[in-house]
Amino acid sequence: MPAPCPTTPAAVQPAPVSQRAPNVDDVQKQLVALYNARDVKGSYALFDSGMRGAVPFESQGPFIEGVLSRGALGEAKRVSGDGASHGVYDVKSERGAWHMDIHVDAEGKISGMRITPIDPEPPVAKSTLAMGLPFRGTWSVFWGGDTAAVNAHVSIPSQRRAADLVKVDAEGKDHKGDGKSNSDHFCFGSDLLAVADGVVITAVDGIPDNTPGQMDKYFVPGNAVILAHAGNVHSMYGHMKQHSVRVREGAKVKRGTVLGLCGNSGNSSQPHLHFQLQDGPRMDASWGIDAVFSDVRLTRGGKTETASFYTFLKGDRIEAR
Repeated sequence: MPAPCPTTPAAVQPAPVSQRAPNVDDVQKQLVALYNARDVKGSYALFDSGMRGAVPFESQGPFIEGVLSRGALGEAKRVSGDGASHGVYDVKSERGAWHMDIHVDAEGKISGMRITPIDPEPPVAKSTLAMGLPFRGTWSVFWGGDTAAVNAHVSIPSQRRAADLVKVDAEGKDHKGDGKSNSDHFCFGSDLLAVADGVVITAVDGIPDNTPGQMDKYFVPGNAVILAHAGNVHSMYGHMKQHSVRVREGAKVKRGTVLGLCGNSGNSSQPHLHFQLQDGPRMDASWGIDAVFSDVRLTRGGKTETASFYTFLKGDRIEAR
């Protein structure tokens, strides 16, 4: 998380409220708009000379990116403050919230500011459930791991250890022909399996499969199933084939139960399985969990072995032992 902007020394603290001062609420709204626009120069121009002396300009770009790591800033609620020159706000973002404490001087310049996260991101837990892979045969990890270089999902709280998985042949290819049809892709129509015993809490079906290369950004998960497991662990299976979901909400399932078929629905440009573990039932209000599997036949870097405790990593070829 970004370090909070330091407050200014006492010598540059805001003037007494009795003096005529601009409305700090307006300054806060302006600052949020500039941050959302990633306008480093504009936001830095709101600082008074004391703030500029205490906070280097070159630090502001990384600071703003850190604030926006939870998504764009949105609605602000003033929770306290001292009249028109000092305001304290709780500011919502797409994936969290921030606490903003702002002072302004008589000219409407920010003379003191502190921004800190509300409910800081918890460390990533590792699953302890006895789990099997969510498919049969040999598949490859297209996205997976704990950094942005290997996993495009890491910045999204519920998806921070999610994986995108495709079925491959002996040569490691994931499709035949030119791949322009869903049926060209080896995973399309493959069984998707419950990784552990659980209860179905979400089952979405009926969303059309995309033509490869196109995406449906409105129904992002596409056809999907979410299962609740012991210990408040939830597994999510996304982008399933239209009309293939075989379970309904409330149903109890066993490890290995076929939940539906792999498809290309939702925000998906080619057939694949999006799989993740999370600590709650809702994707927009959960934290991702690192999925750990046992007895996985793993090929990585040209070497094949049996992994007793396997977690997804981009480029791996995996199958149940």
